[in-house]
Amino acid sequence: MASKAPQQLESTKRFIRNFLRINNSREFLVFLFFLLVAFFFWYLTTMSNEYDMTYTPKVTLKNVPNKMIVTSPLPKSIEVTLKDKGDKLIEFKVRGKLKEIDVDYRQFTPNKMGHAAIYGAELHRLISAQLPPSTQIVAISHDTLQYYVAAAQGVKVPVRINGRIEADNQHEIERISLIPDSITVYAPSVYLDTLTAVYTPKIQHVGISDSISQIIELTPKHKSILYDPSEVMLHVAVSPYVTKSLEVPITGYLFPYEISLKTFPSKARVSFRVSLEDFDKITEKDLTLQVHYTQIQDNRSGKVALHIANPPANIANIKIEPSEVDYLLEVNALRSEL
Repeated sequence: MASKAPQQLESTKRFIRNFLRINNSREFLVFLFFLLVAFFFWYLTTMSNEYDMTYTPKVTLKNVPNKMIVTSPLPKSIEVTLKDKGDKLIEFKVRGKLKEIDVDYRQFTPNKMGHAAIYGAELHRLISAQLPPSTQIVAISHDTLQYYVAAAQGVKVPVRINGRIEADNQHEIERISLIPDSITVYAPSVYLDTLTAVYTPKIQHVGISDSISQIIELTPKHKSILYDPSEVMLHVAVSPYVTKSLEVPITGYLFPYEISLKTFPSKARVSFRVSLEDFDKITEKDLTLQVHYTQIQDNRSGKVALHIANPPANIANIKIEPSEVDYLLEVNALRSEL
């Protein structure tokens, strides 16, 4: 390997000597020399002129105490347009100057509402501190930088639904849930002292026939408030109604002790709509089919209407067949003597 190096060097020298012996090659070198001289003078002339150039430095908030949490941060970056000689501006680009603007929390302390602002003159001063005296600031994309903070000790509160969720006539809402059902809220004490719950944005699901799963974003009312997490999952379980029928005994209600009621028939068929989930849960023991004593006191027709007393909340469209029955009142002799 070492013996090849002198050979390569000698080969290169021969190539250069041969190239220089060609008449055109010498003319090319002269042309190249004058081209470089012209470029040098053009560069000196051009770089001595003033230009505008835009930079995009990052904005960083530093020295935030551990007991505080930033609820609304500073912008990630801003645009700054500078004016100076070309060589200075290029040097800024090459050396990476003005890459970051540091905002010191201790210098711009938030007020009781958790708000802090860096206004135009202060922002101008922060940027100028990184620039040479010859460089001028022509424009800044933001006239004010601001951020919000709150105590890092948050409060956990429940999430409540704001709106209407209803099924159509053929379906029933079985279950409505939010996951998670509570979140941690970071905010100034003036907000936390009166906070009992966080409400979702307005939700309107009316006449639905299918189950729903939806991500709901929780938007704080103020920039000094932070929700963790900032979204919840809404689950609405919907099931179709089915019809169920049961044979239910007919009983009397508020009858005197000595009077007995007999109906013909002694049972009636009760039909109702119920969700598929509750279908097997409802039995005849959950239904009370009654005849009220006041219904027959002035009744001369020999028939009386039936009604369900305190029907379960999870059934609907109750129908009784027959809706009226014949009845007979019997006086119990043993009871009357007692």
